[in-house]
Amino acid sequence: MLHRYFVIALALLAVLIGVQLPNFITQYEQRLDAQFTEAMVYYKEYQRIADTYLNGDMQALIKMHEQSDNPVFKDEAVPIRELVRRVELYRYEQQQLNQGYLHKIWFVAWHANPEMRDDTWRMYSFNVPLTRQAVFTGVIAALLAVLLFDGCVGGCKFAYRRWRRRHPAAPQH
Repeated sequence: MLHRYFVIALALLAVLIGVQLPNFITQYEQRLDAQFTEAMVYYKEYQRIADTYLNGDMQALIKMHEQSDNPVFKDEAVPIRELVRRVELYRYEQQQLNQGYLHKIWFVAWHANPEMRDDTWRMYSFNVPLTRQAVFTGVIAALLAVLLFDGCVGGCKFAYRRWRRRHPAAPQH
């Protein structure tokens, strides 16, 4: 009986953890959107310069800065290159997060920007959203946790019974 109570508690814990996953993804998307919006403020100005003088070629703008005799412009090439890299990264991540729910989970877990994922986790705000995705994820997490636990317990019992058959207890005198 104690075993069943433990399984119920494990299932409830899995539900609570499972409903956090869509919330974490939402908070990651919000952080990404904020970072992208901020980067675009500066990017647009450099893009306007590139549009005016270099047919919109940002790489040509960076190269022009790198080859400049003026040390101020030469040094400015590094932050412009970093800004362009960040904007491209944020665009790519937004494209990945515009796909299906399972793809979002996989992307955030394995391919998302580690620094931004860590920042999202550090600043994460726990709550229990009752969205369809949250309920679905919570139920799946509970089922997987219970199945995994019962499978492990059953496997251990099976292995113990086999071991006991092969190694019978010695008679006591």
